[in-house]
Amino acid sequence: MAADDHRGQILSEVRAEYARRTERWNQFDPARRQANAVLLEYTLRAYERMLGRNGLLPLGPRSVLDVGCGRNEVLLACRQRWGQDSPHLCGIDLLAERMAAGVREAPDLRLVAGSADRLPWRDGQFDFVHQAMLLTSIVDAEFRQRIVAELRRVTKPGGWLLWYDFFWNPTNRAAQGIGLRAVRAYFGDWQLVDRRRVTVAPPLGRALCRLWPPLVGVVERCRVLNFWELVLFRKPA
Repeated sequence: MAADDHRGQILSEVRAEYARRTERWNQFDPARRQANAVLLEYTLRAYERMLGRNGLLPLGPRSVLDVGCGRNEVLLACRQRWGQDSPHLCGIDLLAERMAAGVREAPDLRLVAGSADRLPWRDGQFDFVHQAMLLTSIVDAEFRQRIVAELRRVTKPGGWLLWYDFFWNPTNRAAQGIGLRAVRAYFGDWQLVDRRRVTVAPPLGRALCRLWPPLVGVVERCRVLNFWELVLFRKPA
């Protein structure tokens, strides 16, 4: 199969899976939406603690790119919670309808519809790059490597990259977990500044929310049932 045909097939499969996830999301009842909001809040707090203890808060004038920005929760947190105050608050996602909705809801964000293996920004443009649950959605190893190369390329020398993704999720057959060893290998020549295992398995988290939402924090602090890695890298200057 020609390279462009293979790429097109991968992107078509990923778009179809994202569309299925969006359809499921739209069918969630209010209780599940509320539980998901609680779990998201705990994740953002984990981000906040990591950024804070490494001297990155407030973000101030740092330029930010979120690759696979989805519903823009992290970009909005950069502006509303973490003090990012430059116009260079950018995101890219494969689904054009998501980006169109994001522009309507937050016109100050610079959102682009496109694929992460061909980022439309110059080398070293961003002080801070973020990816969350994008790479695990790509099961083709070569395509995944191309995305990693793009993440590395657009990060400024001396800049930062924040990685949030799961290493084990047996209920999601359309994704493939990435362990810390593989994450380190992707950025082997960069400094691994900080890492934490965060986020309980979502089915457990939602069950805890139904009982008493603060239980999520109690269980996450034990880390035994946390299946996501939050890793902060710094690119050599």
